[in-house]
Amino acid sequence: MTVDVNIRVADEQFLENIDEIMEETMVQIFILQPRDYDELTTAKEQADEYTAIFYCAPLTSYDEIDNNCVGFYVDNIHALEPVRPSKKPLFVDESQLNIEMVTALQKGSFHGVILNATAAHDELEKFYLAVGPGNVGKFDPDVLARVPMEKLVMQSGYPEYGFEEIFETSKAISDVMFRPDPSILAAATKSALTLLGFNKR
Repeated sequence: MTVDVNIRVADEQFLENIDEIMEETMVQIFILQPRDYDELTTAKEQADEYTAIFYCAPLTSYDEIDNNCVGFYVDNIHALEPVRPSKKPLFVDESQLNIEMVTALQKGSFHGVILNATAAHDELEKFYLAVGPGNVGKFDPDVLARVPMEKLVMQSGYPEYGFEEIFETSKAISDVMFRPDPSILAAATKSALTLLGFNKR
């Protein structure tokens, strides 16, 4: 099985074909990334209806979550404080990682996922790197080769990219790391399950 940690929105086409997608791609868990109140409301409804769907809530919607929330997307650096008691992982887009953000994440000892990662980000030791078809080619191959495969999780970036492209991503990583393709996916799946707390459910 595979976990997709970055689905921008679950559109009608995805929902109509979710069983087929799960069967053909072996992606069994889908993490939605709503960015505002309306998208969050829709994501909660979809997660209630489909057992394979979960969501990452915007950090500023901390009080709006239910049991299908597996983490928080950092949409406001000043809202970090309330997250600590929940122990849920943070999701932060690489484009947000300025000096202020990195310092805040380090100071708070947070853990989580860097979406759309194109660098190793050794300064954030407790953060996994989400890699998919939209960003794997932007990595310096020498840098990617040195990243422990246990630090990687998979993202599709759907609907911009398809779920089958996750496997093209793992093949690209495999070619750089000189490791078997299945081992890349297995390590990424194990890391995602651990990070998101599915191994405790």
